[in-house]
Amino acid sequence: MCTLGWKSISQLLSLLCAATLMGAQPKVITLPELRQIITESQESAATSHLVYIEEINDNRLIAANGNTYRYKEEIDKIRKHRCTKIDAIVDCKAKSVKSVLTDLRDVDALLKENHLPPEQKINVSESRIVLHQDTYEMQFTGADVSNGPPELDIFERPDLANYMFRMSSLGVINKKLLSEDRIPTLTQIDLGGRHLLCIQLTIKGQESLSATVKIECDPSLGYRFRRIQRYSEGRLIAETTADDYRDVNGVPYPFLYVERSFDKDGKICRETKYVFEDVKLGVDLSANDFKIFVPAGTNITDAVVAMTAYKVKQSAYMGIDDVLGMGIKRLY
Repeated sequence: MCTLGWKSISQLLSLLCAATLMGAQPKVITLPELRQIITESQESAATSHLVYIEEINDNRLIAANGNTYRYKEEIDKIRKHRCTKIDAIVDCKAKSVKSVLTDLRDVDALLKENHLPPEQKINVSESRIVLHQDTYEMQFTGADVSNGPPELDIFERPDLANYMFRMSSLGVINKKLLSEDRIPTLTQIDLGGRHLLCIQLTIKGQESLSATVKIECDPSLGYRFRRIQRYSEGRLIAETTADDYRDVNGVPYPFLYVERSFDKDGKICRETKYVFEDVKLGVDLSANDFKIFVPAGTNITDAVVAMTAYKVKQSAYMGIDDVLGMGIKRLY
């Protein structure tokens, strides 16, 4: 029978401990491998149905002036803090989003507390239906407002990519951030006991301005991000965190997003939380799912086709293409 001395046992334990620590370290990944993983992750949910709560706290100062109407300051104070429930469907391939937003606040009580007349509700309530498609956005409001006809506005919105990033990114970073001209660097870091991959890159802005971006990805989640921070001249100006990851049909999905912007003193200017209640991936969607019921009498303002404005004569289900077509017919 062979026995080991204390020195031999100590050496063996040291070797086992070292091997365990080495095994816990994440695999070193290259930039091309990371790009491929992100591409595959983005394709994991071409369509989705999301239900979540959006809570906004805006601490920025209100810019009032002598031309503002009587109740503007009071209304802005109410709008600085919002809580909205959102039921959204997303089709990434068709670049279409439909969101039904319902204000969870007791707006009538808020108006009364701030000594505002009931007719000002239309300027406070956030309840509405929003359609996004390519570079266009259409908003339908008035369904919950008793005074005045429903209003529908359509206009160009070229930042749809940012909107869809928040809605359906699954915590996956945009692979465009990893382009060679941004010189991304990859380093391994330890954050709160998690072994993460830190990606640092530079985004060039207008007039030679640039910002440094740090992205902390979790290898255990398929390199989905835990935190994204944006710096300007060494100062943190914005961050997005993704947390409470859960398994949805085999896909890790963050059920909590938090977005913050900061002032020059490091204080939070604006904070938005997205707390997800229900997430379905790979749902069946068609073009008809991205249409809304528009009743007769609705006022349409079309800022895409020569700022035309007209009233709907017959109730119908309409999408963005339908409303754009109505504007073109009016011109010709």
